[in-house]
Amino acid sequence: MIEIHPLRDTDKLCELYKKQNVTINEYSMAVVASDREEIQGFCLFELKSDGLLVHSLEPKEDVFFADGILRSALHVGVENGVNEAFYSENAPEKLFETLEFIKNAEKKELNVGKLFSSCQSCANS
Repeated sequence: MIEIHPLRDTDKLCELYKKQNVTINEYSMAVVASDREEIQGFCLFELKSDGLLVHSLEPKEDVFFADGILRSALHVGVENGVNEAFYSENAPEKLFETLEFIKNAEKKELNVGKLFSSCQSCANS
């Protein structure tokens, strides 16, 4: 059974960031979708008081799965009082477009409010 949860193991977190060529820092976090110990998907992000910054989201080819993982990462932000989210230059902007999560492409801002609505990509399929 696949579970989506924050990754708390520091060594695994560092390994995942290294594999994605993303620099890790004290704000770095990840939400992983795993089947027992095997990671099936993930979202790498930074969580600061002024916003959440998404660096990577996998899998890119399964929009339904990616939607759930992204929503889980944004939920971590909301639980911590962070209601703004953005994405980095290396993040999968096309996937965010497909998921209809982009609020402002110019600012690279994600629509956190979508957390509280159903998956539009799911409804259109």
